[in-house]
Amino acid sequence: MAQYHVKNGSHVAKAFKVRGGHTVVPAGKQADLVDAKELTEAQIEAFEREGVKVKAKGGKEKKGEEADDTKSAAEVLAMADGNFMAFKSAASKLLGEATPSKKDEIVAALEELATKPEP
Repeated sequence: MAQYHVKNGSHVAKAFKVRGGHTVVPAGKQADLVDAKELTEAQIEAFEREGVKVKAKGGKEKKGEEADDTKSAAEVLAMADGNFMAFKSAASKLLGEATPSKKDEIVAALEELATKPEP
């Protein structure tokens, strides 16, 4: 379930599915929706065309940021000369539990990963 802040700038009330039923946001009003059914990007864009602004609140935004945080092996290799813990953390996202503990071993594993053809 998701949380949204809705500002209804249209001329008609809008209903949103939530746990246990639905919530109606009257025309010209705003409301916070808790335990709402997750909306697709297409649905949010359709609401915007009607003058209804829908913004995700809380955890959903963080998930999106983390998903965009994934780096390629080449990008992680470029971090090798900087902060070791940031480098190791980024490498572990790519290498998983098999991430070596030493810098030179991590670099070798990332170089191998970078040269592997994608399936």
